[in-house]
Amino acid sequence: MEDFTFQNLINLFLVLISWLLVIFLLTAKTKNKTSNILLASFLLVNAQDSSGILASYFVYPTHPGLGMLINNTVFFKLPLLYLYLLSVIYSNFKLKAKHLFHILGFVINFIILWPDFFAVDFESKWTFLEANAAGHELLAIKLSYITLHIQLFIYLVICFIEIKKYKQLLLENYADTKLLHHQWLFQLVTLLTISILLATIKNALRFMHLDVIFFYINWLVQLLALGIICWMVLKALHSPELFRGINSKLQLVKHMIKSEQHVTKSNNEDSEEIRSLKTYMEMEEPYLNPNLTIYKLSDQLQVPIKQLSLLINHDMNQHFFDFVNSYRIKKAMTLLQDPDKKDITVLEILYDVGFNSKSSFNTAFRKYTNLTPTQFRKRALNDL
Repeated sequence: MEDFTFQNLINLFLVLISWLLVIFLLTAKTKNKTSNILLASFLLVNAQDSSGILASYFVYPTHPGLGMLINNTVFFKLPLLYLYLLSVIYSNFKLKAKHLFHILGFVINFIILWPDFFAVDFESKWTFLEANAAGHELLAIKLSYITLHIQLFIYLVICFIEIKKYKQLLLENYADTKLLHHQWLFQLVTLLTISILLATIKNALRFMHLDVIFFYINWLVQLLALGIICWMVLKALHSPELFRGINSKLQLVKHMIKSEQHVTKSNNEDSEEIRSLKTYMEMEEPYLNPNLTIYKLSDQLQVPIKQLSLLINHDMNQHFFDFVNSYRIKKAMTLLQDPDKKDITVLEILYDVGFNSKSSFNTAFRKYTNLTPTQFRKRALNDL
């Protein structure tokens, strides 16, 4: 009984904190209202799915049909996450009529349950619910769970695909290391994947009538759901720069190649275009601007954006991000091995050469030299 009481307290805390966060998100002043609405909706659905308090205690006793509909909002959980992810990634994202397609899972499940539950009278509904609670093998419930887990799997896959595409677009078009926040989106979807896998195991245990193991797995799923909600919202509150999206019209280079029928020049390092680009980078040092993008460089060079993108990301066989950072690291190396600048700190140097994050500078520096900036400076000055 103590475990049951503790589990109920977890459920109650999950619901309360979710509602508090929902109120905050819906009342907060922000330019990205759509993202806040989608996140708030996800939190509400996730709280109901994880705890079930609202439907179980306040709706089912008098309105079992409505209670079942509330429970079935779980079919909105991953679609809402996917739409939220798109709203974070793309700065020009807007909800459109075509997004109604994402209610398909809910509609299919409603059709599955219609003959045995929604189409029958009050007493028959309760007979259905009691049979389900007693662990009887109801075909409609089995089909409902199968439909749900197919939907969850599909949405998790497309979420990971979207994040991978996002990462590629960032690398091909931006050099601002603060924009490389695809990692936290990947972490979020990964945590949700683990949570869903545990929930799948929990449901399998339920049908196998392994009640004790089911109870503890259910307890673990609820704790994980609470942890994910807290982590996700705290991340959003403490890192507002994470939500500067990119334009959805951006194309991946591989798609440009197909549409433009571009011929590679990756083996021709002496081409006039590449020589001109390298000369400009060395003489004008545009990479010192921490907010440099391929658009800005295109304007400075008076070269069409597509042509420049193909030149760097395809012909030179490296992402724009790596291309720019290679010049930043070379500049940093020059400063670090200059004995006249030994009193300048590494932190000052990383900002001087265009980086805006110590961790990203150290990562990039080790990638090019296999040494930390401090180790490189020490070795260079000792050799002198």
